[in-house]
Amino acid sequence: MQAQDTKVEPTFGGTKAQKSLAKSLFAVFNTRGRFYGDTSPISLSLNQIVEYKNATEPRDKDWTKQVSDALNASPEVFVRSEVDGVVEFTTTRRGVPPGVAAGYGPPPQMLERRFETPEPKRAIPPTRRGTRLTSFILPPDDREDDAPFEWQDVTPQEVRDAQSAVLPSTPTFDVDDDFGDEIDVAIDETPSSVVAADVGSATNDELSQAIRLSLSREISIAQWGDLWMNEDKVQRFSRGDLRRIEDLLRDQNLFAVDEEIVTDILGLRPQTPEFDAARFAINYRLSRETREFEYVGTDALGVWTLANQPAIGTTKRKSSEIGQDYRFLLDYRTPEEGIEEGLIEHVLSFYEYNHGVLPLDANLATIMPAPGFADQRAARLTFESPQTTETVTAELRFPTSNRGGFIAGLEDFFSENLVPGAVVTIERTDNPTHFLLEYFRVSGEDRKLLHLDDRKGKYTFRSTTYYCATQDDFVIHEGRFPKLADAKPMDDRMRRRPEQVLAITFERVGENISSKDAPRYSASIGDLLVAANVERPLSIELLRDILTSGTYQEFSADDGNEDVFVYTP
Repeated sequence: MQAQDTKVEPTFGGTKAQKSLAKSLFAVFNTRGRFYGDTSPISLSLNQIVEYKNATEPRDKDWTKQVSDALNASPEVFVRSEVDGVVEFTTTRRGVPPGVAAGYGPPPQMLERRFETPEPKRAIPPTRRGTRLTSFILPPDDREDDAPFEWQDVTPQEVRDAQSAVLPSTPTFDVDDDFGDEIDVAIDETPSSVVAADVGSATNDELSQAIRLSLSREISIAQWGDLWMNEDKVQRFSRGDLRRIEDLLRDQNLFAVDEEIVTDILGLRPQTPEFDAARFAINYRLSRETREFEYVGTDALGVWTLANQPAIGTTKRKSSEIGQDYRFLLDYRTPEEGIEEGLIEHVLSFYEYNHGVLPLDANLATIMPAPGFADQRAARLTFESPQTTETVTAELRFPTSNRGGFIAGLEDFFSENLVPGAVVTIERTDNPTHFLLEYFRVSGEDRKLLHLDDRKGKYTFRSTTYYCATQDDFVIHEGRFPKLADAKPMDDRMRRRPEQVLAITFERVGENISSKDAPRYSASIGDLLVAANVERPLSIELLRDILTSGTYQEFSADDGNEDVFVYTP
């Protein structure tokens, strides 16, 4: 058995901004080499890294220079090479150059070839009976093909026997009953050659993800959520069946769960042996009928509606634009430590209050359901308020490659019960699409709070009485930011650039510490966070990165005051 080594965080060199960038890129290298040996070289070209940064962060940055400087500043972690004009950086999972790492542990393994090289052409596997999976798929037994469908549980012994029979070119695992540390994988590189690789350092989650990735490329395998079945065993439906499903959706206010469809259209009861297979078939087959149907369920609860229904949420801003506003969430995915399982607390910003949205940030993502299909647009949710005894229908918009995720549809609830700065809790229930949305009621408080006058197109302070508990640092009242009165909302071109929003925010809430002719504005990061979120969502992490990265020379830290920054136009 391969010895397990304790991983030590590498030490990065250069400026603070270069260290931060190098650390984030080291995580990208590790993702690339998640199944590599600890001493195997992991290489990425400079062009690949720059392309990744352009896809995930503002394109106006000179990523080529920043990435090159940051990685060159850490030669003890990254090795730079250049061949035919192509610059490449190499490291290892240990965070040391391959030449240094060679003195540690066993020789490098080549498991990456299984996941990065094209698979050889192979014959379509024979027809087999479908089974339930979480990470693995089971072989058929001796039952005849026309026997009733059954889901099966997976055991370690069955896993050992299953792989080559079902998917000849996917990994086959030799594991003990406790899924021990040593796992041997046989990899089909060519029909006549097999190369063994030790992946003892890989976790069960990593192996499961690798198997899911391999299965998802199999055209003969159908998937819904974390269930898998041979495609040719999935029941098919006639055009008449599809029309009857459409009629059912219209009769039920355009929404129906998969169990209702199976019962009403196919006439099967949950107690029948064929019920689970029919439920899988409904979800899989309807997902291919995108012109008529849209899936709005989760990976465990199938919910269907008719295609091209109006999106749930605000009319003040398009859903695609809100997704662009939340794009930065794709780069900030680490939840806070110590959050309670199944429950998150959130302070409502002005942007969220105004548009009736909640960000699918790292914290909220810990309690939200996963999509049933990779290309799923949204899931239908309900939020129950114990304080008001009402239930609100909302929509979870899943993130894409260039848009962040968010929850929409809470605008009316927010405006009737809360104010910007209100503290809310969201709690998961046994139903994966139903949540408790609570706030703490207090005796009425009167304040002049910030509002957006849509008719006049400007911000104004209006006397407001509210009955919800707030976090005072996030409440925007007249005495705190008086210069916001009569300010006009930024246009979309400016709002799309976080650094420009931050610059205008300095002028709106900061103190001019220089002259009128040559102003310099000083403001705390707390005030900047609250006021910037009037125009667009910005997290404290993104805000701090903009202020301290050195990319934007107009921003600098006030050396005499902690978390106070200066903007020089």
